Amino acid sequence: MKINFLAKKLAIFLFSFLLIFFLIEKIFLINESKFIFDTTVYVQHAKPALHKISKLPGLSYELIPGANTENGFFKINSRGIRDREYIIPKPENVYRIIVLGDSVTFGTEYLIEQTYPKLLEEKLNSNPVSGIKFEVLNAGVCAYNAVQKFILLKNRLIDYQPDLVIFQFLNDDYYRNAVILPGAYGSERHKHIDMGQYFVVNFPKLIPINPKIDRFFIKHSAVYRFINKSVYDFISLRNPGKYIPQAYKYAGCNNLAESMRINKQIFQEFKRLSEQENFEFGLMLVPELKNKDDMDLWIKQAGDKEFNFKTLDLFYQFKLRGIDLTDLKIIPQGGCHFNLVGHKLVADILYSWLRDDLRIIP
Repeated sequence: MKINFLAKKLAIFLFSFLLIFFLIEKIFLINESKFIFDTTVYVQHAKPALHKISKLPGLSYELIPGANTENGFFKINSRGIRDREYIIPKPENVYRIIVLGDSVTFGTEYLIEQTYPKLLEEKLNSNPVSGIKFEVLNAGVCAYNAVQKFILLKNRLIDYQPDLVIFQFLNDDYYRNAVILPGAYGSERHKHIDMGQYFVVNFPKLIPINPKIDRFFIKHSAVYRFINKSVYDFISLRNPGKYIPQAYKYAGCNNLAESMRINKQIFQEFKRLSEQENFEFGLMLVPELKNKDDMDLWIKQAGDKEFNFKTLDLFYQFKLRGIDLTDLKIIPQGGCHFNLVGHKLVADILYSWLRDDLRIIP
């Protein structure tokens, strides 16, 4: 009789515990949905042999150092960019430029020598300037946003000692991180995923428990995700050198307001880093290749007024030259990826910008 009584009490306790946990989980799911929502994200798998999940918080994925695929068409150097090796520390009489970008800069469709950073390098060195050698590094990684570009620069590329960093900006730099999803291949370029899927591949392990258990709960529990995000925010504010403050808080927003806030905050970090490491920082605004200017107004104004960044607006430069932007597309339905004519034109515009506005070239 006593055993049955204890069994009933245990059953009631377990039922009550599970019911309370279910209700708490539901409350946290509802709360999560207010600022984080299930949405369609860019799935990075265009060249799966080139990418791996990154251990750097906030980066999500990165190019595999030393990767060499497609019969040598894609070669990744030891620092994880699509370029040759460069001497560290930087030699004397070298002016080094790093171009941070996404697929527009990476140039998936073309040889590295045909991308605008390398065409710019060739043009700069074809007109020698007082014995100076110019090096222009192509640091484009497909689908990287502003946060990821900053993490890449600070953690992988700053040892190159750049004199100038050019940030190739698209409006989608405000979006949340693209992710690698195992098994997502073929035509599945965009995929509707929930927050569990997003965080399981895009969030660092913070709590000291078995990795498999950690990944299970972060995928299936909103409460556990909330705890992890809170832990991350706590340590990131105290160690911003290693963790980008609140990098995961903007994982998805109905109107992108929170995502844009975090990405705008990152430009302040670029400013601090440029002052700390003594390099110039410039913005190159890349439009959709259509004859209508839809670039975000904030970035057009804030680059110069708020951060004192030199800003190059390609839409204005194209129109100044009478260019029909649709002529620069790789394919008619393409959005912002340049064909060979476009890459050469951008290199020419950048050369003029370096000469006339930045005064790097006499």
